[in-house]
Amino acid sequence: MFTAITHSQIYVLDQDEALDFYVGKTYDTLLGKGVEFTEEPTERPYGIDCGLRDPFGNSIRFTQPKG
Repeated sequence: MFTAITHSQIYVLDQDEALDFYVGKTYDTLLGKGVEFTEEPTERPYGIDCGLRDPFGNSIRFTQPKG
């Protein structure tokens, strides 16, 4: 069992070709399904991100880099 991992990241560099992932769209979709977010999509110097917790209490962030 992994016990020392504090976070992980997945980067999708070619977003338009790889998948249709945009923070605002993902937020709206998941919110409509009842997902509770800890932070709404927010513009940051590096792009847009938002936060939520999974059913086990793990923190998850979705980030859309400036493009």
